[in-house]
Amino acid sequence: MVEKRRYRRFKQQYTVRFGTEDLSESGFTGDISKGGAFIVTNHLVPLDTRIHVQVHLDPKNFVMFEAVVQRHRLVPPELRDEEQDGFGVRFLYPGEVVADLVHTGNPTFELHFSSPEQLQCFHDRELTQGRLFIATDKVLRIQEKVLLSLCLDFARATVEHEATVVHITLAHGEGTHPGVTVMLADPDELKARIRPVLSQPSQ
Repeated sequence: MVEKRRYRRFKQQYTVRFGTEDLSESGFTGDISKGGAFIVTNHLVPLDTRIHVQVHLDPKNFVMFEAVVQRHRLVPPELRDEEQDGFGVRFLYPGEVVADLVHTGNPTFELHFSSPEQLQCFHDRELTQGRLFIATDKVLRIQEKVLLSLCLDFARATVEHEATVVHITLAHGEGTHPGVTVMLADPDELKARIRPVLSQPSQ
């Protein structure tokens, strides 16, 4: 299967300094794009770690990024003349960085269901997949915890469930909506909690 990348990558080599709390580690870019970069270095930061990245464009100018480590590359000794160790990072959106400044607690999203049929549709689609898309303008970040409040209006009941943000969608022109995709903490547990009310008639 051919791998499809969202952004075109450029084989540009820039000196890089990086770290989780400071810029004590160094390396250089193997390639770079609008969405991320591959950093050639012997110091591999753990996957899913958020780091500061300083890319030196020339001796006097540099740019700073916040990034998340997404993959490692370990090259066997006999192949290091052709490739080198390093890791790939995804640059964070500005909104993800701002979320750290304005975050005051787990955001709550209310999902209203007016009939058992509507809840059944949610059960068969989103719960089966274990994830769902929520249209929102809220500033959130990847791996942030959110609370889903399922308002079962027809049964006069509410079921709450924790979820984790796994993808952020930005609005791109007309007809697109910003939002987040969240992964349910325990889809089977949520199914068990709403199953008893699926057969109840609308009130």
